Amino acid sequence: MARHDIGTLEDFEENRPIKGMAGETAILVIRRGSEVTALAHACPHFGLPLSKGHLEGDRLICPFHHACFDVSSGRQTQPPGHGDLARYAVAIADGRVTVEIPEGADPHPAPAHVRRGADNRRVVIAGTGAAADACALTLREEGFEGSIAMISPEGQPPYDRTLLSKAVLATGDLPRHLTLTPPEALAARDIDLIEGRVAAIDAARHEIRTETGAVHGYDSLLIATGGTANRLDLPGSDLGGLHHLRSRQEGEVLARDAGTARQAVVVGGGFTGMEAALSIAKRGLEVTVALREAVPLARIVGEAVGRAIMAEHEAKGVRFVTGAKVAGFEGDGRVAAVRLEDGSRLDADLVLLAIGVRPATDIEGLSPEDDGGLATGPDLAVEGLEGVWAAGDVARLPTPWGRTRIEHWRLARQHGARAARAMLGHDTGAPDIPFFWTALGRQYRYLGHAEDWDEIRIDGEASGDFVARFIRDGRVMALLGAGCDAEIARAHAEMARVGGPLPL
Repeated sequence: MARHDIGTLEDFEENRPIKGMAGETAILVIRRGSEVTALAHACPHFGLPLSKGHLEGDRLICPFHHACFDVSSGRQTQPPGHGDLARYAVAIADGRVTVEIPEGADPHPAPAHVRRGADNRRVVIAGTGAAADACALTLREEGFEGSIAMISPEGQPPYDRTLLSKAVLATGDLPRHLTLTPPEALAARDIDLIEGRVAAIDAARHEIRTETGAVHGYDSLLIATGGTANRLDLPGSDLGGLHHLRSRQEGEVLARDAGTARQAVVVGGGFTGMEAALSIAKRGLEVTVALREAVPLARIVGEAVGRAIMAEHEAKGVRFVTGAKVAGFEGDGRVAAVRLEDGSRLDADLVLLAIGVRPATDIEGLSPEDDGGLATGPDLAVEGLEGVWAAGDVARLPTPWGRTRIEHWRLARQHGARAARAMLGHDTGAPDIPFFWTALGRQYRYLGHAEDWDEIRIDGEASGDFVARFIRDGRVMALLGAGCDAEIARAHAEMARVGGPLPL
């Protein structure tokens, strides 16, 4: 164990996270009066610097993807990522600060967890996405010693679906961070991974049945089945070269196909379509985005920001055809063109249909709402089904933003942890603050939730660094920014403090 002199007490500004060096180890230094805390400097999500984060009390918010940490203990309290921050021993003598770095210390120790024990309770989790993964891990970290079975339609351990439209498609390779919890980590926690798809729920018998007829009993059941890609039933829909992007397998097939294609059409101008368009363009293909709207994403981010995003794509060579309604697909065995209702054709030997998803709740025994969502209480318990919870894309729950269903990857992980605590009768904590990010021509951060608004106030220029505030009924429902990560992180802390939208 080596002790390193990192400077004088006065070298560190109070109540501000600062990067320090303990020998060759980067550390995060926080000074409060005459006391100093030293932690691992990198966020466990993607290894980005926490010294750029926002500190309020004991809560530190990573400005990039908004993982949250309790600096008094180093514990991670909010996703993404899954690992605490190592705390290093600090000593102060004669005004100088020294830090001990244990040899071989893990900067991101896994949270303490139990394994299966004598507890006879059974938890079944339908799905292996972000919500399902977080639920399983949280159960063990909250002390649950019963059985945990994750029913995986793909037979895959939990993985980060958000990377499919970015790193996977842009390079054709699987990134290091794609898998969230590898098989060995599941085994270390006695979490069983079972391939299958839930077809029916018998709430009276507390059983689920898979499509192959296998029956699994449960005491608590989580529906975390995510969404299924919307399809087009049009002439030529069975041609080769037409793709959807919802699963790991679909992502790998699309990425391989992009390696030999020349012209691609992306149908749809949502976040997945826009991310995919840029990723495909990086492979050297000619890319056209066909969308019904005049401006992509305007319904979500407003017209000014939507036009800025559109211009960023055009600068990268992406072409847009707006007001486009697809009538069918042409080709001999493989797609050669997308045919529009106005009679025009868009040449393509690769087509991605990115036209949204629907909650995967077509399961006997469930009573989904019109949009496929499941109505739940604040603790994510499904209304009318004892012992059943829902999380992620399928859950419609009361929030400070109203009763709503939000398709955010980070929020799905928050849901999974909340449902796990509710199953165990533990405190589920304060309301979750929605947040997502997207990598387009640049990085955008979106905080809160606004399905509609009275006005959008933009500080800065949408084509440069800016923060947009979405205002309804005199409250800031959401913020969207680029190049202003610190301001968005501060707003996150404010939303956490007031428990929802911000007063003007």
